[in-house]
Amino acid sequence: MQMKKANKTHLFNLELVEKDDLRIETVGSIDEANAFIGLAKTRIKDKKLRGILTDVQIMMFKAGSQCVGGDVKISEGDLKYLLDTINDLQKVVKMPDSFIILEKDEISALLSIARSIVRRAERRAVTLYRNGVVEYLLVEWLNKLSYLMYLMILAVQNGEYESIEL
Repeated sequence: MQMKKANKTHLFNLELVEKDDLRIETVGSIDEANAFIGLAKTRIKDKKLRGILTDVQIMMFKAGSQCVGGDVKISEGDLKYLLDTINDLQKVVKMPDSFIILEKDEISALLSIARSIVRRAERRAVTLYRNGVVEYLLVEWLNKLSYLMYLMILAVQNGEYESIEL
């Protein structure tokens, strides 16, 4: 097998593409968010929230696979899991009534970074969807994942927000 150049990488079908290919960029954003989610998970004491983050990390591998042509993809069941989890958290989280600074401590800051990176991945996935590379379900899943990250930030803050006036 011939060595690939440093500026190239393989997709699942072994097609060699540039590392700045949008599919690779999207996977990179998903991987980056997954790393921050993993770091936040090591700091969260709440067992339920840690379990949610573990489940999300597993699903993120499916999302990444989907972007580069793998057979493993985000499913309707994965989206339902996020929607059910969002619904459960919305019942217990105190929603702010003004703009707030999300980053109160290390855990909320890590989740906030993950949320913003998921949003970048979502923007990239929209382009992939428009180009027929991924299904809309992936875009929707990433959208709901960023909202779940927001709710988890609120959950770890226990209703203690730093409101800001604009």
